[in-house]
Amino acid sequence: MTRLLSKLLFVTGAFLFVLAAYAYLTADGAGARIEDADREFPGLTVGVNKVSYQLHNPTRHTVRVLGCSFC
Repeated sequence: MTRLLSKLLFVTGAFLFVLAAYAYLTADGAGARIEDADREFPGLTVGVNKVSYQLHNPTRHTVRVLGCSFC
């Protein structure tokens, strides 16, 4: 009985591992995108200007965002 249970648990674990690997490999990746990333700012002057972008992340993956507050 113990051998049957251990074999059943091994097969179940292997199946779940293969299923998780398939889900990981077929995922679209982070999928995060910035709307209008290549836009131009003709009205900017020398000094302090505030420019903001919206980041859209429709997936469950976390995305690291690097920013510059004073460039």
